[in-house]
Amino acid sequence: MFNGLNLKSLIEASGLTQKEFCSQAGISEQSLYGYFDANANPTSKALEKMANVLKCSIDDFFDREIDCQTLNVGHHVKGNGNKVYGDIALSDCQKEIAHLKELLLEKERTIQILMNK
Repeated sequence: MFNGLNLKSLIEASGLTQKEFCSQAGISEQSLYGYFDANANPTSKALEKMANVLKCSIDDFFDREIDCQTLNVGHHVKGNGNKVYGDIALSDCQKEIAHLKELLLEKERTIQILMNK
């Protein structure tokens, strides 16, 4: 859920005044105060602009119940919806899929042999 206090803390940590931040992010001060007071929610476009100005992830504006930074989805690929990085290539995925298909065929042949006994 969007948390205006997270945004406020990030602005303070950036060293920008609220007026400077609004100018750089292209939002009105009235909108910013609405975000702080939970009277308004920013659009996705506004979130992106604010994150760019603050040089942070959009996810930093939200309260999350899991630590997305430590998720590991395998093959040394880590991250969340905003930042994903790793060392896997499409060709590696295609090779793994081909290998798994071969294993399935082998298992099916084994099942057929056992059923015919």
